[in-house]
Amino acid sequence: MTIWQPSLEGRTGPRYIAIADALANDLAAGRFAAGERLPTHRDLAWRLGVTVGTVSRAYAEAGRRGLVSGEVGRGTFVRAALPLEAQVMTVAPDAGPGFIDLNFNFPPSGGEEQALRATLNAIAAAPDSAALLAYQSHAGLPAHRAAASQWLARYGLEAPAERIAITAGAQHAILVTFAALTRPGDRILTEALTYPGVQLAARMLGLRLDGLPLDGEGLLPEAFEAACRNNDVKALYCIPTLHNPTTVTLPETRRRAIAEIATRHGVAIVEDDIFRLMAPKAPPPISSFAPERGYFITSLSKTTAPGLRVGFIAAPEGSFDRIASALRTVCWMATPLTAEIAARWIRDGTAARILEARRAEMSARRGQVLDTLQGHRVDCPDGSLHFWLHLPEPWRSADFAAEAKRRGVGVTPAEAFAVGRSNLTHAVRLCHGAPASRAILDQALAAVQDLLSETPPEPFGSLV
Repeated sequence: MTIWQPSLEGRTGPRYIAIADALANDLAAGRFAAGERLPTHRDLAWRLGVTVGTVSRAYAEAGRRGLVSGEVGRGTFVRAALPLEAQVMTVAPDAGPGFIDLNFNFPPSGGEEQALRATLNAIAAAPDSAALLAYQSHAGLPAHRAAASQWLARYGLEAPAERIAITAGAQHAILVTFAALTRPGDRILTEALTYPGVQLAARMLGLRLDGLPLDGEGLLPEAFEAACRNNDVKALYCIPTLHNPTTVTLPETRRRAIAEIATRHGVAIVEDDIFRLMAPKAPPPISSFAPERGYFITSLSKTTAPGLRVGFIAAPEGSFDRIASALRTVCWMATPLTAEIAARWIRDGTAARILEARRAEMSARRGQVLDTLQGHRVDCPDGSLHFWLHLPEPWRSADFAAEAKRRGVGVTPAEAFAVGRSNLTHAVRLCHGAPASRAILDQALAAVQDLLSETPPEPFGSLV
């Protein structure tokens, strides 16, 4: 047994988290050998002046992070030092060891880690690399915006560099666009089920968010038309391709209808097309049918690398200054270094190669989903990083998600995506791009399949 006493000096927050953090730091620094036995709960508690329960929670947290493993009757043992990639956020904060989290819409690896090493070396060797550490234009360097224009051409969007702003991902782009377009109290429309991040942005800016009904083809143009008749709608936010969470792709006829309605009523379109390049085919962007109304948003998070935090806003002509002003207010500028990596990858084809690798992996994972869950209603189109599972009676989405979590799998109930009160379908979203391997995905799908074959643990609708 190793004699280990972590340094907790300067660490804030819960003691058990501080102990787990210290263990992670010491492991990364090479202070342990794989397989070393840690002090007993009681021994470490005595040395640190904390309760045994605190140490137990700390060891459990370290186990959740994959730092240690425990064996009943033998103790807690250090696992092999984890690479940085294994320390990223992959599971819910309160999940136990072995938990498989399908809540987060993470893409699988596309080989970007190998490309990163070469690119960082090339940037470091460049004579002008120091400029990437200086203040830049709020909207980004001209070369980065030119690369963004090149990338957006893949979306079927003709957007000149001078109308594109670089952002720190799509969530940041949504916040910046709303800040540029609205004032507190303005009314924003979206699908009745939508990406939860847009609800957070609207709440932060004091905006009213109203949901519009959906059917099997997505947003209903007639519902959008009816909502616009009140003359108080500032903007429509929508996800037209591989919609989050329902996976629906809006057909071209509806895109044209929405563009026409927005133009006629003077409503801005905030088009979040973050999933578009994962889809094998998709109609032209709504913004291409209403270039004077459309604010087109996307990022490299799903197609290339989430950690780059590089996104793009293509603004209508005459509206760019407002976007640049909002960028300055929110963060002055996106990080030039990560934008440089993105620009190089776009220009040399690396981003396209990563995208193709991701598409191939998601096609294989889609096969796993459809094979395992055959016989159930599953919406899982090719390229989607998530699927929408319709639940059999008498399951309700919140109860299914809670029971799945108890069995070690994280799924997201329909309620998490709802805007206002609506008649929700009882479904859950599962992100099959998130697991680190297909084998782990198989485990999660098997657990979900088992749960679908059962009835809820308690009868619904009972009164006491």
